Amino acid sequence: MTTTRVRPESAPAMEQLPVPPLRTSREIQGNVLAAFNKDHMAFRYMQFSEDKTLARGWLSAILNTVSVTADVEDFNEEFSLGRRAYGRDPDKQATWVGVSLTYAGLSTVVDDAKQLEADLENFPQFVKGAAASAGRLGDTGDSDPENWLFGSPGTGAVVHAVLLVASDSKAALDAKLLNIEAADGAHRVTLVHQDDGETLPGDLKGHEHFGYKDGISQPGVRDFHREDPGNAGHRDNRPGAKLLAPGEFVFGYDTEPHSTHRTGPAWMKDGSLQVVRRLSQDVLGWRKAVTEQTRNFQPGLTAEELGACLVGRELDGTPLAKPSDPLKGLGGDANDFDYANDTRGGVTPCAAHIRRTYPRAGMGERGSKVESHRLMRRGIPYGPVVEEDAAKDRGLMFVCYGTSLDEQFEFVQADWSNAKGFVPGEPTAPNCIDKVTGPEGRGRIELDRGPKGDIANMAQFVTTKGMVYAFTPSLTTLRHLAAGDPLPRS
Repeated sequence: MTTTRVRPESAPAMEQLPVPPLRTSREIQGNVLAAFNKDHMAFRYMQFSEDKTLARGWLSAILNTVSVTADVEDFNEEFSLGRRAYGRDPDKQATWVGVSLTYAGLSTVVDDAKQLEADLENFPQFVKGAAASAGRLGDTGDSDPENWLFGSPGTGAVVHAVLLVASDSKAALDAKLLNIEAADGAHRVTLVHQDDGETLPGDLKGHEHFGYKDGISQPGVRDFHREDPGNAGHRDNRPGAKLLAPGEFVFGYDTEPHSTHRTGPAWMKDGSLQVVRRLSQDVLGWRKAVTEQTRNFQPGLTAEELGACLVGRELDGTPLAKPSDPLKGLGGDANDFDYANDTRGGVTPCAAHIRRTYPRAGMGERGSKVESHRLMRRGIPYGPVVEEDAAKDRGLMFVCYGTSLDEQFEFVQADWSNAKGFVPGEPTAPNCIDKVTGPEGRGRIELDRGPKGDIANMAQFVTTKGMVYAFTPSLTTLRHLAAGDPLPRS
């Protein structure tokens, strides 16, 4: 890791508060709790040789460059402090590396594969691999695993490890990749596929290719984020961000009351399950369809207004929902809202992507279980903007972390985003499938301010082009794997 430090002489009052215990972790890899937050990112899907010694040697080499939570969050806090102090991004850069192993990868480097399978009996989706969940996730047609670039048995190349390399500059990223490629060659590790993520240019920075600001509304994590002294159970300086139990995202800690199947062997402590998903976006198709659908509404809606209804936010990230507390809800992208007073979707339609993936208090009796399905999302766009080259593929490299594929990623996609019967609130509320990441489908939107209309059978404009399930081990577990030591189980 390389970094250039810039720090103002004075520190704000928040930095004088007690430091949450997980904030200084040197066991949890970066990007799980402490986001990499870089403009350039390489996703490398690697295959080991059959020689366990060589595979372990590669892990030993990678260990020397893996980033940890304490260092990543130090950088992030200092960067934010510099931006506040100087009114611009400080001249401060870093390059981060993270490594995860698929079940096939773990099976390759451990001595006792049968014991490994027994250890992971609570995590069948991870053991079977991402392609086995395609049916539940709606990955059919163009999204079928047989069409994936990586992660499917049909590609003929098994992925054993996922290497994430992130940097503030393309030059620094390329330099780090050269060092890593030398380690690959020395240990006969093969690159199956590589995806290159990059933040969009100019005013689109922080947005995805459909044009909407992305990455808003991340969960807070107890014992990692500071608590708001005036609002117990919520993250400081992030209105609307509840502090969830750390075991929702990292193994070995308390979980939310309704969460199940989060218990694993001792070697999983401080680790996390990772989903990497390449999502191709048909930007021109989306724009055309949204414009065409405006004809179905009376009174009329503009394409921008209807797009906001389907996403749940305006292009700049402002939510359609009103803050629960008009005073406290104005900061942090006005993110303090819960749909409790909008059960029928008259302000934020039930079809809205952000409502489908996090329905908050708008779930009626089911609302108490919502927090057990939260994800820690770490996405970045790939490909040029459509105005530069309409013919090239573009989309989002979706990454998330959690401790249950079943209750978190797969539940959100299958039971919330894709489900035709999902109605947050009253059973008679107008319904519509998530048109951002959901399947082809129809529905109805009725807004309190007047416009009503039917969404015709819009096509699916986001296609899955590859996916892997992996485990992001702690630094101690990585050392055990690299040395060929027995994994601790109690």
